[in-house]
Amino acid sequence: MINKIWQHKNMKESFLGALHGLAITIKTERNAKIIFIFGLIVISAGIYFDLSGDEFAILILVTVGVFICEVFNTLAENILDIVKPEYDTKVKLLKDIASSAVLLSCIGSIAIGIIIFLPRITHLYQRLFHKL
Repeated sequence: MINKIWQHKNMKESFLGALHGLAITIKTERNAKIIFIFGLIVISAGIYFDLSGDEFAILILVTVGVFICEVFNTLAENILDIVKPEYDTKVKLLKDIASSAVLLSCIGSIAIGIIIFLPRITHLYQRLFHKL
């Protein structure tokens, strides 16, 4: 039988619990804070450059994907710290593996960001400096 002590009573509690988890992650995890801020910058740049719907959707997907990887990495690290609070080489390996998902998602999102933004930044640069 499933232990229902920690289960949310309704959809509102589930949603509020999820928001609380998101807020705690951003507040307490340096990398989550950095990823969140970069995400806001990237989304703002997408609005500034008036991206197409498809480009904006891709941008949102990769931005959220990086943040999801960071949330799961944080979850894995915290669980491992509870299970094995003292230093252990196997725990370190597991933490490194979990953080590699964040690294891979960052590399992919940077590549997509370059593909989407580089032509627009180049065009903006040319417009600004041709006037001089």
